[in-house]
Amino acid sequence: MCGAGISTAAGIPDFRSPSAGLYFKLKKYDLPYPEAVFDGDYFRQNPLPFYSLCRELYPEVLTPTTTHKFFTLLRDKHLLRRVYTQNIDALEILGGLNKKEVIEAHGSFQRSYCTSQKCGKEYDLQWLKKEMFTPEKNDGVPKCEDCQSVVRPDIVLFGEQLPSRFHSSISSDFSACDLLIVLGTSLAVSPFNTLVGRTKPGVPRVYINKTKPGKVEGIVGWMLALSANVDFSRDEDLFLQGFCDDIVADICSAAGMSEELENIQVQSMK
Repeated sequence: MCGAGISTAAGIPDFRSPSAGLYFKLKKYDLPYPEAVFDGDYFRQNPLPFYSLCRELYPEVLTPTTTHKFFTLLRDKHLLRRVYTQNIDALEILGGLNKKEVIEAHGSFQRSYCTSQKCGKEYDLQWLKKEMFTPEKNDGVPKCEDCQSVVRPDIVLFGEQLPSRFHSSISSDFSACDLLIVLGTSLAVSPFNTLVGRTKPGVPRVYINKTKPGKVEGIVGWMLALSANVDFSRDEDLFLQGFCDDIVADICSAAGMSEELENIQVQSMK
């Protein structure tokens, strides 16, 4: 399981850092409330703030991090069953995994589509990025080549349902899990955070993050963590505090896999 903390080294800011996070950058937009930029209903009314923010935050080059390479190394060693990600940046795929190996709980920028029900034409990330960064062509909002309706990435905005594959895969994946590694997420977002409680009793869980689980947004974050049973205080649990890339590199070094990790081939996208 992973969240925004594994992608910050790729130049993608997380949601909640006081200065670098997305919410901090939203102050310049005339929004009814900060989260409106990611609200499905608000996007359908006015998609411009969403795409304006995307243009500001999207890295010039999208390159997987050491942690993304770690996922592929585990796969190559037949140790990976699945990656459940909150991220929408598609870096797990660029890092070498295939679509079957990744559950994108909140969707992905890898795919986009025309919002007209009569059209629904699909586009890829290369097309979307090109359209996002030529705002003079489309008044700042990507438009369908066929019908000129708004095109949106295939992501889950607030108020929308998570993909059916997320719900249908949980039971079989977590019942078969014999080690759960959780990286770069505060575990303060439901229902994703509830997954940590789906492993069988006695299965070890390793939590790798800069802060302890749920330690975000004060009492709200604490209550969310408590409700999801993510305290990581069981005897078989392990909390490793620090940057994901650094800790993953240390793990691979201790396991004699540093060279293999370094040699994992990834894609970059401009």
